[in-house]
Amino acid sequence: MDMDEFDVYPIYHNGRVYNIITSMDLTFREVRGMIDALADLGAFSAGVDPQEPPNLFTCVVEGFLFEVDVQGFDVMVYRRESVR
Repeated sequence: MDMDEFDVYPIYHNGRVYNIITSMDLTFREVRGMIDALADLGAFSAGVDPQEPPNLFTCVVEGFLFEVDVQGFDVMVYRRESVR
């Protein structure tokens, strides 16, 4: 995976700023739905510890399965796959 292909998109949602790190084009609706789904899974409740392994999560939003790594409020999107 070439990290040069990834961009960082800060987004303000529900009173917090998240950094969406991805090489994909995502809609605002997908991103907001993904953040809400991750919050429901407790992805943002843990503190950031650089010694800990990545926090990988899978969620389905807007008909797509997303696989992401969450570190604090940084969300790295690795996979977006249609579930229809």
